[in-house]
Amino acid sequence: MVASRRRRRDDPPARTETGDTALRVRFVRSGETLLEGYAIDPADPERRLVVELLLDGYPTALARAALFDREALATGLGDGCHGFRFALDAAALPGLTRAELRLANLDLALAPPIALAGDAPLAATGAPSAQVEWRGGLSLSGWVEAAGEPGRTRTVEAWAEGAPVARAFADRWRMVAAGDTERPVAGFRLTLPRLLADGRPREIDVTVDGKPLPGGALTILAFPDGLALDLAARAEAEADAPRGAFFDALLPDQVPFGAFEAWDARFAEARLAPPEPGRLALLAVGLGDGDASLASLGEERAGAAAAILPPSGGPASFDPAAARLFLEGDAAECDFVLWLRAGVRLRPGALARLVAALDADAGASLAYGDLLLQGDDGALQPLAFPAFDYERFLEQSGPDRAFLMRRSEACEALERGVASLHRLFVSAVEAGHHRLGRMLHVPGFAAVSPWPAAKAEAEAMQAEVAAHLRARGIEADIRPRPAATLPAVRVRRKGATPSVALILDADDPTLALREAAEALRPARAAGSVSLFVSAPVLDPALREALRLDGVEVFQSGSGRSRAARLNAAADAVRADALCFVDARLRPATPDWLEDLVARLREADMGAVAPVVRNADGAVVEAGRLLSPLGVSLSPFGGLEGGDPAYGDALVTARQVSGLGWQGFLTRRSEFLALGGFDALLFPHHFGVHDYALKLQAFGRRVLVTPDAVLLADRAMPAPRGDSAREARAMLARWPGIAAADPFHNPQLARGAPFHGGLAWPPGSRQPRRSQVPPARAVPPGWW
Repeated sequence: MVASRRRRRDDPPARTETGDTALRVRFVRSGETLLEGYAIDPADPERRLVVELLLDGYPTALARAALFDREALATGLGDGCHGFRFALDAAALPGLTRAELRLANLDLALAPPIALAGDAPLAATGAPSAQVEWRGGLSLSGWVEAAGEPGRTRTVEAWAEGAPVARAFADRWRMVAAGDTERPVAGFRLTLPRLLADGRPREIDVTVDGKPLPGGALTILAFPDGLALDLAARAEAEADAPRGAFFDALLPDQVPFGAFEAWDARFAEARLAPPEPGRLALLAVGLGDGDASLASLGEERAGAAAAILPPSGGPASFDPAAARLFLEGDAAECDFVLWLRAGVRLRPGALARLVAALDADAGASLAYGDLLLQGDDGALQPLAFPAFDYERFLEQSGPDRAFLMRRSEACEALERGVASLHRLFVSAVEAGHHRLGRMLHVPGFAAVSPWPAAKAEAEAMQAEVAAHLRARGIEADIRPRPAATLPAVRVRRKGATPSVALILDADDPTLALREAAEALRPARAAGSVSLFVSAPVLDPALREALRLDGVEVFQSGSGRSRAARLNAAADAVRADALCFVDARLRPATPDWLEDLVARLREADMGAVAPVVRNADGAVVEAGRLLSPLGVSLSPFGGLEGGDPAYGDALVTARQVSGLGWQGFLTRRSEFLALGGFDALLFPHHFGVHDYALKLQAFGRRVLVTPDAVLLADRAMPAPRGDSAREARAMLARWPGIAAADPFHNPQLARGAPFHGGLAWPPGSRQPRRSQVPPARAVPPGWW
């Protein structure tokens, strides 16, 4: 290695000789907007050259020739990782005539120029036909080029020790980067058998339609139940358990939902003692087999007062007078009331866990677990919920099918006329927002529920949600949402409209700011909305054009971070609310801002963000979660348009722990009071996520709404700066959220895809609230 480094140091930067010492270069146009190829130094194949693209004689882009390229591998020189790729701007293409390739910083042409005008045939691509990666555990994911034949799907297989061990079809779409753009390819996911999780390195070969992928075998390392548990089981290695936990966070394991029975048997929770006789009242509501619901409690039902309430107006509605009569008569001495939808069956031990959760937390009023949805064929589908999310659980049915409530609070709600399970589940909020933290989520699949009739139940929910909001003194427009898996409605609150400062975030001075401002004109005309631009130094003519259009520009030096630049803009404007929007985005609907403002009318709402999609409808940004290593991640990125996501998460508004830079609405007074973005710790990457957590630690909620959509007409560039450094700072400041994000269920996969399976082993299943603890004070440099 020392000799190799010395040789690279002593070699000249390029070779222009002919013969065996000449650089080997391929430069072709493989797509309408794609230029690619490879560049190899035969004298030193380890060397990665840097090449420069010139368009009509003007330097345009640099690239390090380090991508895998099949044509480069075929030369027999090096490992094949000598490829490069440039993506042209489709809008500028008609005005271009010639593309040239040169060695960076040297006036040396590496290949004949390519004519861009006319209809020249395209060359065969040198991009890899497939790619696979291991992200921990026994899960492999990747992509392959489409088969090219309508209706044919490629078959992907994994092989271990010469035998096939897993098979999947490339039947899902995903986007892969091609220069500064993205292209659709066929994606796949493979789950290897658990017998390979034995703590020994394993080599896995992957084939597509019987042909091996380029790059050779993958090496994986997985443990039966995670390294932390494996080490903890050995008395002599207890001191190594923290290192094992870090390994499990870095390379999390998971199994598909179809393996639920094996997962459930392996990680069954310890059985608690049944509740004492006389403490429980049981109420089954609605059509269905209410007797079966009560019978499912087994020995936990002993001594409990029980009744079945017939439906009254809706499938989960009941007569509140009849419920009061029961609770004040047969159940007068009870502490808790278990509410069940008729036909929902509790699993063994679930009731004891719910009772224990409320017994241990005197400030909690309600406890709920997770569900297993059962189809007509008997198959179970795990439905794991977040910590209590008022907005989502107001708009979407789910945990209201089985929950435990204190009898005193149930009686109080019935006195107010609450007459449905859905309204009863959120009824504590009618008494004041300070009670939002009184709902306990007890992770664990507590009940089995028949598959819901989404459309019929959504129509009944409309009246229930309206009654709940009227009780809170809120006027709103409520409509059923299109049917998905779970019943859902859309809520748009009415009320006074605040003044809004729209701040266009233009980190690149070459962005089309006039077009961006024009696209926001409907939002500007809808109310008291002013438009501002925060950017580095702009061309004077552009500044004047924006000024004539009523747009004020806040300029800053090119070396200033994004966080500092936007802080300065927020401090300078005068408005009730701030709406930050990336200048690359365009509204998909004219009323997107109205929906954000409607959500912000809730007194405890801290920030509201839209869903960001690309031109093909795939999700770019829909809220963020904090990984166990402190990295702010987008859990739904890449999902295609129309995909409701796991648990219909993209169908309704929902609370999230963090947001991205693409855009959000917040109150200016709270933004300034909390210090805005922390430009010292999070100058480029995670500043918005940190701000969202500060809001929630302050008692505010942070939402993403699917009813406001912004479109990215091109790929969003990665922020500059050191993301690893900011991740360490996030982990130091928010360790509790990194260990257990309240809006991600600990039983679900902790790595991408985040909702693609069950975590092996699951995280902590202790009862939890949706409250975010205060940030830790971390001195600069101590992370």
